[in-house]
Amino acid sequence: MQRSQNTTAEAEMALASSAQPPRHDSSATAPDQRQAWLLVLGLALVLCVAFGTTLNSLSVFMLPITTTFGSSNAQAGFLATAFIFSMTLATPVAGWLLDHVAPRAVMASGAGITALAYLLGARSADIGQLTLAMALGGAGIGASTYVPAITLATRWIAPQRQGLAFGVLLAGASVGAVLFPMLLTETIAAQGWRGAMQAIAVLLLVVCLPLLLWLARNPAAPAAGHHQARSAEQGLGIAEALRTPRYWWWVAMQTLLILSSIGIFIGLVPYLVSAGYSATSAAAILAATSGAAMLGNFFFGLLSARFDARNILLLGTLVGAAGLLCLLGAPLPKLGIGAIALFALLWGGTFNLVNQLAPLLLVEAMGQRNFGSLLGIGNLVSGLVAAFGPEAVGYLVDVTHSYTLAILACVALMLAALPSIATQRSTPS
Repeated sequence: MQRSQNTTAEAEMALASSAQPPRHDSSATAPDQRQAWLLVLGLALVLCVAFGTTLNSLSVFMLPITTTFGSSNAQAGFLATAFIFSMTLATPVAGWLLDHVAPRAVMASGAGITALAYLLGARSADIGQLTLAMALGGAGIGASTYVPAITLATRWIAPQRQGLAFGVLLAGASVGAVLFPMLLTETIAAQGWRGAMQAIAVLLLVVCLPLLLWLARNPAAPAAGHHQARSAEQGLGIAEALRTPRYWWWVAMQTLLILSSIGIFIGLVPYLVSAGYSATSAAAILAATSGAAMLGNFFFGLLSARFDARNILLLGTLVGAAGLLCLLGAPLPKLGIGAIALFALLWGGTFNLVNQLAPLLLVEAMGQRNFGSLLGIGNLVSGLVAAFGPEAVGYLVDVTHSYTLAILACVALMLAALPSIATQRSTPS
């Protein structure tokens, strides 16, 4: 009798267990987070070197190149335009490739192409050849830096830590923006701009290429977390996402904030010089904003693990707008230094926040399925529009003979982004 009861109980337990869905042990399939953070640190070093020696140092090459070729300032300036334009066009292509092929091939090829471009640039016989080389270099940077690095981080890092991971990546870029312009200025003085370009190519081949060949790979399974697991299966297709209003609100948010920040970042040194500061002091203030950005990347990255990314971006945008208003006090004798310090802290610490938190909002809204492609498309739109930021600031200065209206316009762009940010509501767990 007892044996019969035991058999019946065992059968009921077996039936109950078979009716329950199998439990998914995320710890057994999630990426090793030690390997994940090693990847993030390695990619931060790649961004430090790749961005620092190329995009963030373009300005230090302008004068010596103009002297060598006898070119106009407009022709020399078009080198930067060609670089940025091709970099922007390359980002959606790189994003699409990352959704379909191994990241190692995409990113390592991009670093190799950039190194080749700088070697060709160092041997350019005229400004036209150099412009083509810079366009090639921009395409390589677009394929090997921001969009690919952010995409890999979303695949490796647990969702609650992704904001911090993005902050580490952007902090690497900020370090490069502080260090390499000064180092390359010394290199140009000692070896000429051609020698400096050759040195950049060597750095890319010796530092970036090996790191990407070693680290740039997908995890065996997606990062554990509710929206990551869901998005891997339910992420939107590209066409479906492009028909979603929330995606275009996300693009508008990113475009307005980047347009504002690029206009200020490029025009900051001329504005400070016009306000009576020396070129050296103005460059130091620009470096201070990059240092504040690095600290902000870590601070807001830690906050994003506990608070909603949308609310952090809303608050950060308001803080940044207040800091930008402080910049209007730079010419005032009694307020100048204090106003600039507040600007560097408040605006400098928050202007890069959109690049850090926008990917979090995108993966939450659209899923991981086509994240690389959608991030690349968004960056294409915002990059092309933001390219007009410095020109628009210059136009307003030429018309009004003052930077006041230009600064207020950049503040208005930040405030105009607030409704777009507000639409990026959190997805419930």
